[in-house]
Amino acid sequence: MTDQALKAQKPLFKHLAGALALVAAAAAPSLARADVLLEGATVALLTGTSSAAEPQLAGTIIEDRSDAFSFSSTNGMVSGSIQSRVVRSIDGTVDFYWRVTSDAGSADDLGSFRLGQLFTSEYRVNWRNDGMGDVSPVNAHRFSGTMASDINFNFQRMGPTGGMTGLGAGLSSYFMFLDTDATAYDFSGLMDVADMSHTHISGLFSTFAPTVSKVPEPGSLALAGLALSLLPLRRRRR
Repeated sequence: MTDQALKAQKPLFKHLAGALALVAAAAAPSLARADVLLEGATVALLTGTSSAAEPQLAGTIIEDRSDAFSFSSTNGMVSGSIQSRVVRSIDGTVDFYWRVTSDAGSADDLGSFRLGQLFTSEYRVNWRNDGMGDVSPVNAHRFSGTMASDINFNFQRMGPTGGMTGLGAGLSSYFMFLDTDATAYDFSGLMDVADMSHTHISGLFSTFAPTVSKVPEPGSLALAGLALSLLPLRRRRR
């Protein structure tokens, strides 16, 4: 190819290279981030995330507790513990973490870790790949309607022999978390664990949850407006 022909081809090569770069970017896996979990949606949690990838996750542990569970399943007793944690992140908000451990003698795998009564303006979930753990959640599901504050982290996946496995005996999950914009919290959340079929479930436990300012009922607002409107009248009668 002549020099003149090469010069003519340079703009074409430039555009082609740009197009290929766009294709490659689209095909490449995105940087792991805390995913926004919309009402009624399920998000895959494939690679987890870290404070290096998301600096706002770094912070100070301000609450940490453990609750032991046990329940009877198809093959016998399943037992373990749930670790609940609150972190004051460097951006001033509070984030909520949970880690599930199954005892070595548990008779069945755990299929999911379930949360309820978590009220926040935005639900951002994932798991930490820069901490302790053996098994990650496969996905997170948020329910809809009256159950929009409930979330399931699911452990079920295809095992090496073709059968379904979950969080097995003697194993622990990585820390699963809810990244919020709340600045305060209480102990009003609920949690439990379930077996692979969700037919055998532990008892309910209380857990940490973000607190939100309650919006006054319409009737309360109307009464407040009425009270304000009467103030000038009362002052004139004095």
